[in-house]
Amino acid sequence: MIQVSGLKRSFGSFVAVRNVSFEIQPGRGVVGLLGPNGAGKTTTMRMLAGYIKPDEGSITVAGIQAHSEEDRQRIKTRVGYLPENNPLYPEMLVSEYLEFMGRCRGMEGEALQAAGRRMIQELELASHFYTPIGLLSRGFRQRVGLAGALIHDPSVIILDEPTGGLDPNQIEHIRSLIRKLASERTVLLSTHILQEVEDICERVIIIHGGEVVADQPTHELKRSESIQVVLKKDQTSIQSMHSELSAIRGIQSVMFSQQSGARTRDQSDSDSPEEITDTSELTELSSQDRLAEADADGFHPVELQFSDSPERLLPVLLEKGYTVRSYFPGRRSLQEIFQELTHKR
Repeated sequence: MIQVSGLKRSFGSFVAVRNVSFEIQPGRGVVGLLGPNGAGKTTTMRMLAGYIKPDEGSITVAGIQAHSEEDRQRIKTRVGYLPENNPLYPEMLVSEYLEFMGRCRGMEGEALQAAGRRMIQELELASHFYTPIGLLSRGFRQRVGLAGALIHDPSVIILDEPTGGLDPNQIEHIRSLIRKLASERTVLLSTHILQEVEDICERVIIIHGGEVVADQPTHELKRSESIQVVLKKDQTSIQSMHSELSAIRGIQSVMFSQQSGARTRDQSDSDSPEEITDTSELTELSSQDRLAEADADGFHPVELQFSDSPERLLPVLLEKGYTVRSYFPGRRSLQEIFQELTHKR
């Protein structure tokens, strides 16, 4: 279990983490920690693992509150932490490294040997057991580092870019292992691979500028729909429509295109599609047609972010007196959501 409240950490005048709070319970699946470079992910993970002391806030890991240096040392015995840079001893054999990491965790005798055999099997290290770490490929070095982090069977696992440098088969193997570990333990994983988050993470925490900007189950975060709609409402300004649309339950954002009102068309133009007065009248238009209709007189192209299924929104718009010319829902990708929340779009 991990509990964090009001976490803050500065390096000189630079505030790397500010007011970060979240809770992760064991056995609830993998939790992904996302954010652009410099967002505060690694600093947060180091504080959770007991390697950095926070300036403010409270940390509880595996039932231990990190009040003192002694508490942080106790936390380290319960945590399996794999840093992004994966510090290893290149002159050691793989066998020597696993024995060294086990002894650092207080393991001896048969318990140490059994743990070593378990790591060799789970991470497929048998073929390189007596190879110097410095001669291993990056993928094998990553697996050795992961074995060192897991050898003491920790209840809390913190992994920073665990699949970096692995080939596709190795990636799938490590992902399967992480899913298995998360069925009984608390697992926090940081990665830049958004597809990895979609594949294995049940929940996503997004950090930007040292602050949490999103914390939701993955399926709920992706549930929001991006709906492109061309509409009008007689005798109603864009400002009034923006306010009214924003007030509709489930709409998260409203963005009118700058092309609204850019040009007009003759109302007698026979090519103009019929307006939608009922959901059964929806027709599909190409992207070029949509752009043309966006410029029609009186109609405004709008992008709506909607948190429910798109078929629920169209009847609401019609009931409120909007005339809808086109309506094109499309589910947002995790990448689009990430870029929106971290202001990179």
